[in-house]
Amino acid sequence: MELLVEKVINAILRATGIEDNIGRSQRVIRLLERFNLNSIESLVSFEDVYAHALVHYAFNEKGLCKPEPLISFFKEKEVRDVFQIAYRDNDSSVWLAKGQAIAQFKLKDKFLELEPKRELGAFSTVFLEIVKQTRSPEEIRQEHLLYELERQIREVQLEIQKLPSLEALNQHVYKMSGGRLSLPPSAKNSNAAQLAHQLMEWFDVLNYDRDPDYEVWQVKYFEWIISFPKPRRKFSRILVRGVDGEVSVADLQSVQKSIKETESDEGWLVGSRRISKAARLISDTDDAYTDVTCYTFDELLDEDADFSNYLDWLEEEIKLRRIHTDYLPLACRKDELDPISQQKIGVSIYREEDGWIDGYVDKWLDDPAKEHLSVLGEFGTGKTWFSLHYSWVALQRYKDAKKRGIQRPRIPILIPLRDYSKSVTVESLFSEFFFRKHEILKSYSAFEKLNRMGKLLLIFDGFDEMAARVNRQAMIDNFWGLARVAVPGAKAILTCRTEHFPDAMEGRKLLSAELKASTANLTGETPQFEVLELEKFSDYQIRQLLVKKTNSSTVCEIMTNPQLIDLARRPVMVELIIEALPDIESSKPIDMSRIY
Repeated sequence: MELLVEKVINAILRATGIEDNIGRSQRVIRLLERFNLNSIESLVSFEDVYAHALVHYAFNEKGLCKPEPLISFFKEKEVRDVFQIAYRDNDSSVWLAKGQAIAQFKLKDKFLELEPKRELGAFSTVFLEIVKQTRSPEEIRQEHLLYELERQIREVQLEIQKLPSLEALNQHVYKMSGGRLSLPPSAKNSNAAQLAHQLMEWFDVLNYDRDPDYEVWQVKYFEWIISFPKPRRKFSRILVRGVDGEVSVADLQSVQKSIKETESDEGWLVGSRRISKAARLISDTDDAYTDVTCYTFDELLDEDADFSNYLDWLEEEIKLRRIHTDYLPLACRKDELDPISQQKIGVSIYREEDGWIDGYVDKWLDDPAKEHLSVLGEFGTGKTWFSLHYSWVALQRYKDAKKRGIQRPRIPILIPLRDYSKSVTVESLFSEFFFRKHEILKSYSAFEKLNRMGKLLLIFDGFDEMAARVNRQAMIDNFWGLARVAVPGAKAILTCRTEHFPDAMEGRKLLSAELKASTANLTGETPQFEVLELEKFSDYQIRQLLVKKTNSSTVCEIMTNPQLIDLARRPVMVELIIEALPDIESSKPIDMSRIY
């Protein structure tokens, strides 16, 4: 029985000799319709995706087919096996090299004008683009008509035609497949290789081009030359030196020499964490070094990811609500469940001796195995209070580290979900928050990279505010949409009312990521989840908060009334109780709804 791929390749080759002048798009679409591959929904297996990619790859802009031996090459089993690995795994570092080696061996003497390794890389970009579309959320897949997909693939093909070298093409494939950008073998003996990885990935996000003909690797440092598509300054050709350890005056002098030798416009001297005081002073004040700028890696990120306006807004919001002065520590509980029966087999309660919920979250932040934390609580028990408080704590830590010039902790990104309840996707939510409201970043890919680098602490407050307006399935989809940010390296906290889930077991399963009625929004790695539940105030905590809010006689009056004590176990009710005291003293009924 003839395989689908063989049928498609034979049809491609037969179509080559037809002189109908219909152009590339019409030829591609006709072939896809013939084999029922004309929608993303129809691509349900590897063979469907592979055949679809071959049709797009085979024809140039004029509708002419690539040479027959090249097209037939993709029919061979060992080539298909390579791309089956690509279909299954995100890491392109293994299958791409293997595929290019096969292409070089089988095709090296068959073409004068084509480079076999580059052709395999070109097909890889088309294949990966289609794989990405088949794994997009359902609503996006439905909107992608065949003509739209054809347009997108043509854009990808035109983009790779502009890449100057095989190395640049391979880096592009690595990026598309979700793999880590790779360094050349010459980097393996450099102590600055880790910094180079970080800079390479950040420059890639910003579309900074690297000169493929200039690369220096030494034990203590490396050098590149980059240029901007749209210069941030008057300079466009920048020599970048990344240094292992502290940047010194000797580095400064050496970089200036390299700038002259390479005829660069300026130089960036980048250290992972430290720049000597003398080097900083000379760079900032000596007219002989106006063409050299010293950065730590965090300072370089600041150039294109300026959070200052957002952090000013966050501090103002916290102070407006007096969180920094009035907050009282909250206790929390974590249930431990049997992995099979899901029945509770233990419980941990974190109180003052454990550092309250703050102590638990601090340890969770240090644990790389867990990326997502759901914080449940009944109405008024302090979810938003805690979100604002912990944002304040994280903000002070960040500002202190920045001032002292040490490695910075995560920036707290507090997102009140009630303000973004109409956002359909996590991309639209962040577009509104980052790009329009706070004008922090220039692209969603920049956010994704900072998130994977471990630079952000995402705090989504009030999932119930978003979920209450939609049905159960949409609620689950919303949760998984937010869960997409919980990638390796990330940390995300989500708060939600306990009573939002009438079925407590279902709520816990959703917020611990066990309920997978919809997983369309998840791509890549599965995030790791934990669930905490806030405890209500104790008598001691109620008294502490009352002392901050009112006089001693009112404190005594409330603390001796059992009904008021019961209400005051929810922090949000304390001020309302104080305001309602005149009515209470006149013997009006006492209940939560009346006081609220």
